[in-house]
Amino acid sequence: MRQWQGGKWHRRIWMELKLFEVNRFAECPMEENPEEETFAQDWESLLSSHTGMPWQLLREMCVELNFPVSEGQSKNPELLTALKRGILPSSTKGAWVPAEPEKIRIYLHPTPVGRIPVIECESDKDFIHLQQSLVYRCEPRPVPDSRGATIIKNYNNWARINMHRKDQKADILLFPAFYRDYIILLSHRYYSGVSPEVFGLKSTDWRKKSLLLRREHEAAHYMTQRYYHSTKNEIHDEIIADFMGLTAAFGEYDPIKFFTFLGLENYPKYRMGGRLEIYLSTDVDEFGLLCATLMHAAQNIAVYYKKNRQNRIKMFHTLCRTSVADMARGSFA
Repeated sequence: MRQWQGGKWHRRIWMELKLFEVNRFAECPMEENPEEETFAQDWESLLSSHTGMPWQLLREMCVELNFPVSEGQSKNPELLTALKRGILPSSTKGAWVPAEPEKIRIYLHPTPVGRIPVIECESDKDFIHLQQSLVYRCEPRPVPDSRGATIIKNYNNWARINMHRKDQKADILLFPAFYRDYIILLSHRYYSGVSPEVFGLKSTDWRKKSLLLRREHEAAHYMTQRYYHSTKNEIHDEIIADFMGLTAAFGEYDPIKFFTFLGLENYPKYRMGGRLEIYLSTDVDEFGLLCATLMHAAQNIAVYYKKNRQNRIKMFHTLCRTSVADMARGSFA
C-alpha cells in the first residue's frame, strides 16, 4: 500500500489547533475500577433461561421489534405507549421475523469495565432492521454502508423490568440500573465500507477482522463512558475507538488504515462517503484543518505506541488524557 508522505504544516494550522485543545475526558476524575453493571448478570440470566431462538428473546426485550418499520412509526401512539409502559400491540402483524434467524447471535462480550451485551447479525437485512427499529424508533431511515455497528445507550429493556418486578416491592422504574442497558449491535459488513482488496486481504479474512475491529471499537466507547463518564460522536472518541479496534484485529496500529476508514487514503484529497465528514461541518477551512491535524495525530500515535510498547489498555487511557491537538504535536499525557 502506498505510504503517505507528510508535509509541513502551514503556520495557520499550528495557530488554530486551539479548535482541538478541548479534552472533556480530562475534565473529571477517572473512575479507577468500575464494577460490572447490573444488566450483564440480567442478560446472562435471561439468555440461560430462554428456551427459544435468540431473536425471540429480543422481541421480549425490545418492544420496538413488535411493530413494523414504516414512515411516521416513531409517532405512533401505540408504539409510544409500548415504550413507556411495555404494553405490546394486540396484533403481531408487522412484528420482526429475521431474514436469517439462525445467523443471529446474542452474547456477553468481556471488557475491562465488565461485560456488555452484543447482538450480532450476519444478515445485512436483519442488521438494517434492528438499526431502524432500536435506534431510529421504527423509522425507515437509510443505513449507509460505512455504518456497520452501533452502541445503544441507556436502552429501556422491558424483559428486565418484568423480571425484577416479580422480586421487588418498590417501583422498578425508579431504579434505572434494573432496566437501562448498553447494547452493541454488530453487522458482518466490511469495516467502514472499505473493500478487502484495499488492504490486500481475502473477503472472509477481512470480514472476520472487521467484526473484531468493530466490536472492540464499540467496546471502547463503552469504556470511555464507564471510566470517564462521557462518550460522544466526536473525532477524539473515534481516534480512541479505532486505535482499540485496529490493535485488536491486526496486533498493531497502522495509521494508513485509520486514514482509509476516514476517507483520507489519498490525502489531501478526501473520498466522499468516508466517516470523517460526519464529525465536522464541510466548511473548507475547518475541514482542511481537521484533515491535517488527524494525519499528524495518527502518525504520532503510531510512533509513540511502538516506541513505548504500552499495553492496549494503558494506551487507551493515554489517548483519553491527551487532546487531539497534543496528539498532533506528538505530546502525550
